Amino acid sequence: MQDLYKNILRNGYSEGGHVFSGASANFIAGAAAGCTTLILIYPLDIAHTRLAADIGRSNVRQFRGIYHFLSTIREKDGIQGIYRGLPASLQGMIVHRGLYFGGFDTIKEILSEESKTELTLWKRWVVAQAVTTSAGLLSYPLDTVRRRMMMQSGLEQPMYHSTLHCWKTIYRTEGVSSFYRGALSNIFRSTGAAAILVLYDEVKKFMKWGGL
Repeated sequence: MQDLYKNILRNGYSEGGHVFSGASANFIAGAAAGCTTLILIYPLDIAHTRLAADIGRSNVRQFRGIYHFLSTIREKDGIQGIYRGLPASLQGMIVHRGLYFGGFDTIKEILSEESKTELTLWKRWVVAQAVTTSAGLLSYPLDTVRRRMMMQSGLEQPMYHSTLHCWKTIYRTEGVSSFYRGALSNIFRSTGAAAILVLYDEVKKFMKWGGL
């Protein structure tokens, strides 16, 4: 999907030439692809987050599964409850996916132009790891707010009234460090995300070589 958005942006023309090109096209395409995917799968994402915290024996759990969660929240809070926390999630997705996809493609293009040859596999992995770690750290406060908003679905008395209220409450009561709680483990997880970027890049090369 990112490549689709990138082609649309780079193939668009204005009086001065391409509407978007280079780093701007890469960033916008990455952010747009991430946001599109998020909107489509958000009900499953919020169900996953909420059910992961609904621990204990079956007879004391609030929800019995994904379908029970979604149907219960829809009856209680409507569609708004299923999409609770979406604004914060979109903000985080713009930052994270924009840097994740856009940063990787931009740095790869710059280094390839300088060396006049295609980057080796290990160099692309280093770039992917640096981009993934940076994107994760920069977007982590947004992810913290996203998870807090998600966890309110189904509660009788939500702690946060809006995304902005959530930001203010966490900052005032818990401090700045709370926005980065769990960030270290997220850095270790980024190794897999970096590998996916490189693997996807290899698949694109194979498909291009095969004329697909």
